[in-house]
Amino acid sequence: MAKAKILYIDDEKINLSNFAASFKDEFEVITAISGNEGLEIFKTYHDIAVIVADQRMPGMSGVEMLTRIYEMDTAPIRIILTGYINPQDIILAINQGHIHQYINKPWNIDQVRSILSQAVDKYQLTRENKRLLKILAGKNEALQAANEQLIADIDLQAKLERQNREAEIKMMSQAKMASLGQIATGIAHEINQPLTFIKIALESTARDIENQALSITELLEDINESQKQIRRITLIIDHLRTFGRNSSDERHPTNMPEALDSALILFKQKIKAGGVELLVTRADNLPQVYGNISKLEQVFTNLIQNSMDALEEVDNGRIEVDFQPRGQQLVTRFIDNGQGMTPEVREKIFEPFFSTKETGRGTGLGLSIIYGIISELDGIIDCESAPGQGCTFTITLPILTTDST
Repeated sequence: MAKAKILYIDDEKINLSNFAASFKDEFEVITAISGNEGLEIFKTYHDIAVIVADQRMPGMSGVEMLTRIYEMDTAPIRIILTGYINPQDIILAINQGHIHQYINKPWNIDQVRSILSQAVDKYQLTRENKRLLKILAGKNEALQAANEQLIADIDLQAKLERQNREAEIKMMSQAKMASLGQIATGIAHEINQPLTFIKIALESTARDIENQALSITELLEDINESQKQIRRITLIIDHLRTFGRNSSDERHPTNMPEALDSALILFKQKIKAGGVELLVTRADNLPQVYGNISKLEQVFTNLIQNSMDALEEVDNGRIEVDFQPRGQQLVTRFIDNGQGMTPEVREKIFEPFFSTKETGRGTGLGLSIIYGIISELDGIIDCESAPGQGCTFTITLPILTTDST
């Protein structure tokens, strides 16, 4: 695999030599001794990933040169190297040069190596994403129509919520299972992540078409996943409308780990970006359950989201998922090392609209919906937690037998 190209501009030859010698093993380092020379070199290449420029150079400053490069191509990641930190220079660099980061002189080789690696990763990811939109443009109209229908459904449910909220709150205080009106309140929350995936896929593909960097393979993957998310939203809406009632006609042999894998499609990048370690353990020849993969995927989606929220301020965050058979049951344990809960909070977590999150970050329906799904599948879910000791959710479901079907 070819090394990523780094263009380094500095008016001191010793700095050029030191920089090239320091990073030649990881990157293809191209050097220039002035802003004008840097511009000419940039024009001859079409795949420079990162540009590092000294700020104070005769004739043309680093910010001026990077600004001109940005006008030609927005893709390369731009970094300023300077020994003089001036607030006005920083503001100018951000506003005009669209600078990704500052590196102070004298620079630390390990720090710069890390910065360059991150910048290259960002450049490559952006370039790959831009390759998606060319073919997906033909699908935009259908997806837009689907989005408009979904928005109409949300507006309808919001209207129902406004009309019935006072009566629903009274009912919610008397029972843990939500009524139809209560479920309507959570539709926007429950379909937000699938809609977000579709929105990101469209925006990313649009950028790829604009920059003529479309990957047919990745495009087809995003199209297939977007169609899957649309089907999933439809199933979620149907489920929310019938929440609390049996729907045996929707059951089929299901692998619990596959439901987890489907949920991780939406969270893989978020888990990675959050520095959270994910450990999944499954026994050999794991039995199936008689369930609904879409609903079980929603169970894992809500559990992952809750854990990610609980791990926001935790160092070395970790999520563990363990699948083990136990007699005629399949036991799934979902564990995080987050902030944990007090006994008072733990007793209420499955109640509709109960939430410890700040206003606007949740509706309090996620765990109540999980409770309803597991109960509908003749299963049990419970939670063990203590302040500072994380949470363990244990889901027990009957395994698939000849009598199940």
